[in-house]
Amino acid sequence: MKKIRITAVEKTITNCVIETFETMLDMTLAKVGMVTDPGLNEQRLVGAVHFAGEVVGTLSLHVSQGFARHITAAMLGIEEEGLDNQEEVKDVLGELANIISGNLKSDFLDADLACVISTPSITRGSDFKIEPSKMGDLHKWIFRYKKQEILVEITLKEDIGARAEIAGMASLDGDQIRAKINSVDIPTTVINAVIDVFYTMLSMETENIAEVPPGFREEMRTVGSVTFAGDVQGLFNIQVNDDFARKMTASMLQMDEADIESDEEVFDVLREMSNIIGGNLKSAFVDAGLSCVLSTPAITNGRDFRVEALNIIKTQRFLFSCGGSTIIVDAGIKRDDVRADDRQGADGQAAGSGDARQADGAELDDELRNLSLIMEIPLELTVELGRTHQRIHDVLKLGHGSVVELVQLEGEPVDILINETLIAKGEVVVEKEKYGIRIVEIVSRRERVKSFR
Repeated sequence: MKKIRITAVEKTITNCVIETFETMLDMTLAKVGMVTDPGLNEQRLVGAVHFAGEVVGTLSLHVSQGFARHITAAMLGIEEEGLDNQEEVKDVLGELANIISGNLKSDFLDADLACVISTPSITRGSDFKIEPSKMGDLHKWIFRYKKQEILVEITLKEDIGARAEIAGMASLDGDQIRAKINSVDIPTTVINAVIDVFYTMLSMETENIAEVPPGFREEMRTVGSVTFAGDVQGLFNIQVNDDFARKMTASMLQMDEADIESDEEVFDVLREMSNIIGGNLKSAFVDAGLSCVLSTPAITNGRDFRVEALNIIKTQRFLFSCGGSTIIVDAGIKRDDVRADDRQGADGQAAGSGDARQADGAELDDELRNLSLIMEIPLELTVELGRTHQRIHDVLKLGHGSVVELVQLEGEPVDILINETLIAKGEVVVEKEKYGIRIVEIVSRRERVKSFR
């Protein structure tokens, strides 16, 4: 019996979107039946989060560039003219996608579906289309604020039996995870995987090159992407121009290019390539003792767009040449303690110590800014004196003056919960005939932030 009910998913998404915009942005949204916002066909942003485990799929939010700036200004409590750069807009859209997918994840966990979600990714540009994965049907809901709209798309599929793949997650602390990630030779793994896969699957010889060849132009192109979730958070992209993508497809299917019937055949090949090469990198992480899973491959096609993951501290770009065509591969992994001599930009050039210090400062600013985005969310704080379990017939016997015995012993600290998640222990105090709780033990700040979702 299927545990995912699309009616329940729709209800959760609708409630979460409307309540989040109301409480965080002071915007009243209305659910509507069709898209009328012309901005969604122009310069736009798409924030996406991928599910993996016993729930597989993607949730994405589509907004126009103008509405995204309006949302960001409302979130930060400033005028739109005060927005400094595009990073703030991407952060806000990614956080909204994270909040909605986090609520869905909680529902799935309550339904005994073990799953994890990826770090958000952002696609932005003026000319692109995103091809939904083949993992389940595509569902869409539109929400309108005045004349501007936000489109929510989702594909979901159950993968019962994938629980074992994510069973070891959350068993390592942050220092252990960082050490194991740093032990993986990402450049060698990616370069070898690309060369091997192109040779064995496509009978094409490729070579790693240091820079983009003169005269290269990014024309109509296709990007295959997979994201990592679990102990490892990140994004892997492979992109090629469409003419070379058709050559790859013809070679894979052993047919003439003229016999390729549709773009879907080309997209399938790019999905497979990103999945296999990204899978090689995943295997390297697993061999290092990390638990991680890959999302289903996503396809983006167009002339003007960029795909990137949020909160990625180190992104490495690898360039390959194959018969005069260029292959671009980007691997971005979330790493919290990248050494100054190991920090690189997307062009693969090492930064100096001054740049590293600036990057460290920017990283701290990003963390504080991301945290500030959720500061106005109302939360339910509960103090729990204790719990007990009783049978129905015992409950029916309760009446005025009945005493309910709790498991908690007298004098033990009481539990303090945020949204039903334990964040602290405290002791009861009485002052001027009023009860209060003095905090005596508290979980880490990072764990408290996690509990907010």
